Amino acid sequence: MALAEPAGCAKAGEEDKPFPDIIELNVGGQVYITRHPTLLSVPGSLLWEMFSQKNVRSLARDSKGRFFVDRDGFLFRYILDYMRDQQLVLPEHFPERSRLQREAEYFVLPELVKMLAPKLSKQNSLGDDACGSDPEEPSPGAEPARSIASGGA
Repeated sequence: MALAEPAGCAKAGEEDKPFPDIIELNVGGQVYITRHPTLLSVPGSLLWEMFSQKNVRSLARDSKGRFFVDRDGFLFRYILDYMRDQQLVLPEHFPERSRLQREAEYFVLPELVKMLAPKLSKQNSLGDDACGSDPEEPSPGAEPARSIASGGA
């Protein structure tokens, strides 16, 4: 009977978890390998929805049997990194922030969307500050011009 219980538990575990622990993904032609719990780390996200379902057959697969997601494979690395520890780490001077924000919206990662949005807002507010400081910067240059103008008048 002791042998029957582990076999019964294994079958129950298989029914509860139709996905293997290691998942291979093909995202836009880029292959990613990650753990199943990583894909479930953000409840309510698109990946959570995809990989928490019981029917594995409903998910698209490529010719090698990897789960296929038709999105930007390059930017997905940042999505997957975020899903691992809920932190955003981007290279310095990352030029595709708005595209990554769009990917975060697609994958239903609202906290990541928020993390990306303030950076855009800060740039906009810096632009506003720059406009506010622009008149200050030319004013020292404008003072000598006034001196010359007043000297010539």
